[in-house]
Amino acid sequence: MIGNLPSFLESDLIMTPTTIWLIAAAVLVGLEMLSGTFYLLAIAAGMLAGAIAGALSAPLALQIAVATVASLIAVAGLRRWKRRIQPKHDESNALDLGHKVTVEHWLDARHARVRYRGADWDAEFALPADQTLTQFYIVGQRGNTLLLDATPPQS
Repeated sequence: MIGNLPSFLESDLIMTPTTIWLIAAAVLVGLEMLSGTFYLLAIAAGMLAGAIAGALSAPLALQIAVATVASLIAVAGLRRWKRRIQPKHDESNALDLGHKVTVEHWLDARHARVRYRGADWDAEFALPADQTLTQFYIVGQRGNTLLLDATPPQS
């Protein structure tokens, strides 16, 4: 008997590993509703796999291993899915293509800081550029880096 509790309540206080896994999964699902990233949902799926292993009376080490592997697989699948549904960056649709920029200063033969739309930008050249020139054309963009060339892009 635990403390002053009657014996019929004593068995209700001991949680099985399956119950613990299910509670952990439920907590993660609840937290996922706040984050909206789906990663906690993927980990909750791993917790459900641990609950299944617990329900099958697997040893605790195996339950943890099953939950870990299932979580890793779910997260990897989620990352792959997110990469597939994200729109591809199509440089041909960039509004800045063909615009002229002015080199503010050179960093090296392939990198410079340029002035464009009233702000300084990082710029990169496919080939080492002629540093005597100050005007170049935008031929692409990679993140916040403008890709430049001395000749305008083909339309």
